[in-house]
Amino acid sequence: MARRKERGPWFWRSAIALMLTSVFGLFAAAAINQPPPTDSKTGCRLDREDPVHTIVLVDQSDPFNATDLDWVRTLLDDEARSLPRYGRLTLVVPNSASPYDPAQVFTGCSPGSGTEANPLFQNPKMIQQSWERKFHAPLMATTDEALRDTVAPSSPLMEAMYTIADRPDFQPEVPSRRLILVSDLMQHSPGFSMYKSGADEAAYSDSTLADMRAGLEGVEVVARIVPRQQYALPLGEVKAFWRDWFAEAGADYGSVT
Repeated sequence: MARRKERGPWFWRSAIALMLTSVFGLFAAAAINQPPPTDSKTGCRLDREDPVHTIVLVDQSDPFNATDLDWVRTLLDDEARSLPRYGRLTLVVPNSASPYDPAQVFTGCSPGSGTEANPLFQNPKMIQQSWERKFHAPLMATTDEALRDTVAPSSPLMEAMYTIADRPDFQPEVPSRRLILVSDLMQHSPGFSMYKSGADEAAYSDSTLADMRAGLEGVEVVARIVPRQQYALPLGEVKAFWRDWFAEAGADYGSVT
């Protein structure tokens, strides 16, 4: 009868090494997947390392009809769903009473969708429920509330964008920054009013607002124009004015529509 060959020391050393490697590998994978500390209210990273920040400036100075309300909700829903984990979305409206203090209606960060979850260390269903409860539902609820307030005596769009450009969470350190302007694009404030001067660059150059510059270098600008039955100015002139204005601010204005 053949004698069973005994396993030598090399076998046990290899087995122990493999076991230790596996254990350390699991600990390393768990550490890599350990989420960073986040703010309990916004869900944003406490180290402020937002991978994306999208700011939506909604000018509700004139009434939105039902169709307008639907596409604005759809726009925000699409933006929320496209955010990566910890991406920030902020909803702002102009403030007629204090033009350089636009009202922040909502700011929060996506906890990530269930499709992004790692099933080895996370529960996709719980991740999706968290996204719905903590991020998406509050965003849509505050949006509906903000859009119901549909009348304001002025539209200080430029002033709002000057302030947005100075936000500490909207600086070049954020890898991807987007500004979505939902408006009829009619700037109207004591500093400069298109209702009084038209979309005239010479008149704007003589205004007090021309002395300021919104630092929007590296920011992608998307202007979603709210249609009106009767526009106060030729729309082509208004679009051209804003293209020049965003170019002067250093923004990527190519997506103005």
